[in-house]
Amino acid sequence: MKSLKLLTGIAMVSAAIALPAQAEDIKIGYINKMGDHPWFVAEVDGARQKAAEMGADFVAQDVQFNADLTITTLDTMIGDGVDGIAIVVPDRALGPVVAAKAKEAGVPLVAVDDDIYFEDETQVPYVGLNAHNIGLRVGEKLAELYKQENWAEEDEVRIASIEDRKADTCMQRNRGAEEAFLEAVPDFDPENIVRVPYDNTMVGSIDAMTTTLTANPQVTHWIFYSCNDDGVLGAARALENAGYGAEQGMGVGIDGSRACDAFGSGRPSAFRGTMWLNSENHGAQAVELLVKNIRDGEELPTTTYTQPEYISAENFELYEERLCN
Repeated sequence: MKSLKLLTGIAMVSAAIALPAQAEDIKIGYINKMGDHPWFVAEVDGARQKAAEMGADFVAQDVQFNADLTITTLDTMIGDGVDGIAIVVPDRALGPVVAAKAKEAGVPLVAVDDDIYFEDETQVPYVGLNAHNIGLRVGEKLAELYKQENWAEEDEVRIASIEDRKADTCMQRNRGAEEAFLEAVPDFDPENIVRVPYDNTMVGSIDAMTTTLTANPQVTHWIFYSCNDDGVLGAARALENAGYGAEQGMGVGIDGSRACDAFGSGRPSAFRGTMWLNSENHGAQAVELLVKNIRDGEELPTTTYTQPEYISAENFELYEERLCN
């Protein structure tokens, strides 16, 4: 009888040891850049809400574009005992360092928004958009607008590819937009695509596009796409400042962060629409994957993609309350 009790006790201890972590014992760290930008505010909120929903503790840190702070924050979170980390790197070059540190500490890592890789080029599990594919959606929409408004009949039409060349994700979006547009409008001459470098901000886009307009006074109609809403809305405002009418420009953004600025006044704008990605879903998905991995042993998928919704002046009222309040 004593042997049976002893065996039972050993079995109970073994079972307890084998049990996965409970959600309330899990702590998730979230490292993000540009913490004052609406995109990342919503993303971190989505992550925090999902952690609360799943009963996990949550801590977040904004590192802006500071590479040193990113590494320090990662080390601090690991030292404080987080069980999993989601990270939006300010520079993808940090990927191998971040990935190696998390692996060495035995802490599962999910990259959000920007994909990163280990030194051997193995991808860190990624949640976000497929940059090239969302660019394709932009190019398809611009080709549709181009055909609807018969721009092929205009004398001087140019495409402004507004490019953040330091961010590969941004360049993938631009390449996707260009590819889809040229495929849908095969008669458009690729030589009429003007490359416009900018720094990923709306002010930078206004300045860069203003210079481009000055250098191309013969162009009457502009098509433009960029990494984000800031790049496209900046270009639209540069056209407006230079005296172009809203009907002389067409741009489609990515992320939805400037939809309220573009459509809230009700005035026509060369900012025709945006491919909105609900960043709350990015943060929530990353946290859910981490908790399920830690608690249930579910494998982290290599890629988890989200799909965009097209917001324009015509359907903006359906999104206004959510985006603007």
